[in-house]
Amino acid sequence: MNLLPDRVDYSHSELADLADLQQDPQVVYFTEARNSLADDPYRPAFHFSPPQNVMNDPNGLCQWNGYYHLFYQYRPGGHSDVVHWGHAISTDMVRWKDMPIALYPETEKDCFSGQSLVEDERVIAIYHGTESGNAVATSTDPMLVTWVKNPNNPVIPIVPVDSTGYPYRVFDPCIWKEGEYYYSLSGTYRNGERSVDCEAVDHIFRSKDLTSWEYIGIMLESRFLTEPGEDGAVPNFLPIGSEKHLFLFFSHKRASQYFIGKYDEITHKFNPEVHGRMSYGPLTVGRLHAPSATTDESGRILSIYNVKESIQYRGWSDIMSLPRVLSLSSDGNLLIKPIEEINSLRGKRVDLPTMEIPANETLDLHEISGNQIEMRVKLDPGEASECGLYVLQSPDKLEKTRISFMRTTNRWSKTDTLQIDASESSTRIDVLASPPEIGPLYLGESESLDLQIYVDRSIIEVFANGKQCLTLRVYPDDEASKQVSIFTRGGSARLLSLTKWDMESVWPELI
Repeated sequence: MNLLPDRVDYSHSELADLADLQQDPQVVYFTEARNSLADDPYRPAFHFSPPQNVMNDPNGLCQWNGYYHLFYQYRPGGHSDVVHWGHAISTDMVRWKDMPIALYPETEKDCFSGQSLVEDERVIAIYHGTESGNAVATSTDPMLVTWVKNPNNPVIPIVPVDSTGYPYRVFDPCIWKEGEYYYSLSGTYRNGERSVDCEAVDHIFRSKDLTSWEYIGIMLESRFLTEPGEDGAVPNFLPIGSEKHLFLFFSHKRASQYFIGKYDEITHKFNPEVHGRMSYGPLTVGRLHAPSATTDESGRILSIYNVKESIQYRGWSDIMSLPRVLSLSSDGNLLIKPIEEINSLRGKRVDLPTMEIPANETLDLHEISGNQIEMRVKLDPGEASECGLYVLQSPDKLEKTRISFMRTTNRWSKTDTLQIDASESSTRIDVLASPPEIGPLYLGESESLDLQIYVDRSIIEVFANGKQCLTLRVYPDDEASKQVSIFTRGGSARLLSLTKWDMESVWPELI
């Protein structure tokens, strides 16, 4: 396709709704780009993916004027282009529409990651400008198309540091307000080399006017809670209830994770009490990457993540996860559920009755198939050491992806295990080898396994019992790789119920 059209200046226009942007040259260009990729079998039908070229971290997720806004790192000209902020909007966080690019690099080389703050009369975005520092932009228009950058950008400039990172490194920010002050973090590292032996640290700054920022000190130190080499990039900091705060972040060694703890508004120190991960395998290989989160008008904490590729570049890259609702359980742990609005895509429904699954057998579920589906599966693991399903299975069984629960609780291990194993998911030569995505999932003695499985062409997301979610990219080569089977190992298990829905596409070119 031709180069991206120049942006249109809407600063003197009144944009009321999407209809006012239907003929915008960039919106038209993005529509044509999506149409040109419609034959790619790995383009998702009900997840967000870029119109074309290179997407990375989600940024600045927010709700404003009746729309959810998703911004994201975007290289519109491909890998060699600089990073802009792409933009999409939705009324339900399910059906997205492309918008003109929101932020262009000006005082910086790239517009890297950052977050947003919604006020009554405006939205504030703060982001990291590479080779410059952290910068602020604001928007007051109903569609968040026109942004005005602070004339004093970078408002938090990069400063010289010693070998330990003193006094502070300037990197990915987020923003919130307490009283008369705005606060911002710089998510970074100190005392070592990033991805090797450093520790995560997040510095805190404050300002009354978004222009003059005062360095307060260190808000968060990871210490032994994360591995050596992990940093605290792409921070998102939100109250989550019960006088606790949720701190979502990304490390350039182990990707997305979180802390839950208490934040002291006087000392501006955050004390983590719970640490958990959102991604468990090697960085970038088809896995969950970086977060963006917001509290919407109904009070829900919503988060979304980009999911990396593990196949040769095909003219586009990365997919956004389904939006997740995050909340706090009665015992202080994180609950993770898919956004309810995704149910509006459910189409044809098939139900299976209760059935016994004999030990060490695999049963083909002939009534259940598809590569654009949701499944709700309830299993009693019984005496099985492992039980689960194969999805995206080819008729000859050469391609299949394993989703399973394993009893691993013992004297030394205090949790059971959930996994997605894509080692046999594709026969393609250009798919990178990837170990299983394995995360902890503890089930009580009388607790059944309750899975919500979303299969969308080249991405699988598995929500388990409201307290775990695993995500992995897969690339079946056989168009017939749509079959589903169920299995046990060690002992027998019992399928309590299974419901499958075909899922509608949110992209017109894929209908």
